[in-house]
Amino acid sequence: MMKKPWLKNYDKNVPHTLEYPELTLPEFLMKTASDHPEHIATTLNDIDLTYKEINERANGFAHALQSFGVKKGDRVALILPNSPTYVIAFYGAMKIGAIAVNINVMYHGAELKNLINNSGAKIVVSLDIFVQNVLNIIKDTSVGTIVIHSVMGMEKTVDKDKGVSELIIFNDLVASQSTDEPGLDCSNNDIAVLQYTSGATGMPKAAALTHRSIIANVMQISSWNPLIYAENPSVICILPFFHVFGMTVCLHVSVFKGYRMILLPMFDWSNIVDMLDLLKKYRPISFPAVPALWAALVSYPNVTKDHFSSIEIASGGGSPMPVWVQEKYKALTGKSIVEAYGLSEASSSTHINPFHGNAIPGSIGIPLPGTDAKIVDIKKETHECPVGEVGELAIKGPQLMDGYWQHPEKSQHALRDGWLYTGDLARMDENGFFYLVDRKDDMILSKGFNVYPTEVEKVLEKYKGIKEACVVGMPDRLGGSSITAFLVLEKEGSVGKKELLDYCAEKLPAFKMPKIIKYIDEIPKNRIGKPLRRILREQENKMKS
Repeated sequence: MMKKPWLKNYDKNVPHTLEYPELTLPEFLMKTASDHPEHIATTLNDIDLTYKEINERANGFAHALQSFGVKKGDRVALILPNSPTYVIAFYGAMKIGAIAVNINVMYHGAELKNLINNSGAKIVVSLDIFVQNVLNIIKDTSVGTIVIHSVMGMEKTVDKDKGVSELIIFNDLVASQSTDEPGLDCSNNDIAVLQYTSGATGMPKAAALTHRSIIANVMQISSWNPLIYAENPSVICILPFFHVFGMTVCLHVSVFKGYRMILLPMFDWSNIVDMLDLLKKYRPISFPAVPALWAALVSYPNVTKDHFSSIEIASGGGSPMPVWVQEKYKALTGKSIVEAYGLSEASSSTHINPFHGNAIPGSIGIPLPGTDAKIVDIKKETHECPVGEVGELAIKGPQLMDGYWQHPEKSQHALRDGWLYTGDLARMDENGFFYLVDRKDDMILSKGFNVYPTEVEKVLEKYKGIKEACVVGMPDRLGGSSITAFLVLEKEGSVGKKELLDYCAEKLPAFKMPKIIKYIDEIPKNRIGKPLRRILREQENKMKS
């Protein structure tokens, strides 16, 4: 077997290796603004900003940060949905060598306080509709200045009596500054972003991503599809920029290529027709989305091929893409939704299916150019597993993080001899395609055998009346785990436990059989659709204590 069997499956004209420019992220924006100043950079609610305008406003924000005393290496927390404000604040901070701290807009209370304190951010940029969450915990942090963009006119009514020294309106601040370039104060090896992990298995950690690692990933992703499109084509940006997938694949790739970003700050999932209308209106060439959204789109009763006809790159990630979604999209369009895999610790993407070749449903694809991957034994981590055997996925490449912010021991555990040990269980076939199985932390030891929750979940979700399933292992008195299945039923559906267990007995060996079945209204998930099994385990433990 060749050392890298996946190379034979690269699309034509995709290079096996790449050279990466010694650039920084703001230089991407500056070059695009110089080469294509009138190209539209962002569209939000039918309001356009050109790359020249975005770059000038980023300059203004950079000058403003300097006036606050922000220096190279200082952290600026961004608690923002997809918006021009995010783009301007991010690149403005980069220009003076500050570090952007990406924080999910839904965080609040102790969780938000812990992230801000871990990062050491002194300035927060947010919207007025989220800023009260910051004000509620401000006294227990080092934040002294909050810059808000007003969407509700709330800047005059928010409770400022929380210990914050300054509460400033974003647009007024930027407009008051010079639009001249502030002079770059960052290098390729500097940390650009603190990217907090999803928290699917515990307290989030911040991956320290450098300009070098993010730019490498942008170049890798861009090389995967070498086709040239008409100038200033559109990309639907529904993936949040505060998540690594959206930040790199939607924001930075778009800025690098001069794409028009159609921004969706807070999408209303109850109104799929709005998304379909957007697809018709803006005719995007690229649409990265989570599997749940693809499932909703292809299931909509009035959806037609024309809704997707402009899309050259339909991609999905964050969680497994159901095979039926792939089949429906293929039947409708003749094309595939290209599945990919990545993680915060790798600046976004490490694996992706070929765009124009043999995309395999259920596979996360093959490693990007310049990326190596292997499957290692979960007990003997120096031993590489044979083809087809399940083990831990390890990755090596220029897109890897420098380590976890202020967590040297966790960094040493995750990064060993240049390899990132992902904590994800996977397997590789003889052609170099990889298949995600589960999280290492979620694996269940049942009667001495390893059980992967997704195996059981796939069986349960095929039973009539079950909408979603989430399987976890709960400690039993024998020192192993009992398999507990949490089920969300279809509307007005009912499922008898005895009949369901009889069905499972036909499909699963005894050691994979659920011992406990519970019906719940909703499975807790993170922003990109990953089930939070940790939350279910914690809830069960509280009920038993």
